[in-house]
Amino acid sequence: MTTLDYQLLFEQRYKKYYPLLTAYASLFIKSDEAHDVVQEVFLNLLERTDHKLEESTLNAYLYRAVQNKCIDFIRHKTIKDQYLSAVGKKMLQMESEYFYTSRNEIEDALLSQELQEQIDSAVETLPPKGKEIFKLYFEHRKTAKEIASIMNLSRSTVENHVYTCLKTLRKKLKKYLMTILM
Repeated sequence: MTTLDYQLLFEQRYKKYYPLLTAYASLFIKSDEAHDVVQEVFLNLLERTDHKLEESTLNAYLYRAVQNKCIDFIRHKTIKDQYLSAVGKKMLQMESEYFYTSRNEIEDALLSQELQEQIDSAVETLPPKGKEIFKLYFEHRKTAKEIASIMNLSRSTVENHVYTCLKTLRKKLKKYLMTILM
């Protein structure tokens, strides 16, 4: 068989089997991956030095080759996913250690001190009754009911004062919000 004859025969086989094999491979893996697998099988067929595959054995050969390539693909993908998962976990751990742990205790203490000073300064700007309620609520850990009893106010009035104070402080401490959250 000449090279030209073999090329024509290969082209006929490709046109005949490619759609069937792609559909078969799609049973095991995604459609776009199935196309790649079938292409690889045909590439292997083209590279074979013995051109003696008869039409009767070619069908079984191609389906078995596609099945084996799909299994190899799935194995490789599983190993790759496991590796990426392990690497991803390690990267998240390293990122977490780098960004969310105290690297410099002196810097953290200074930042905490500065933040506390800013909070105290913002609290001092609150109206007298609001400041008193705020300090009882947050510093002395009193409930709204207890504060209402102490100050001879209604519980809803105390809750409104707490809400208004928090709203005011959020505005004044906006640039420190991320530091507070961290």
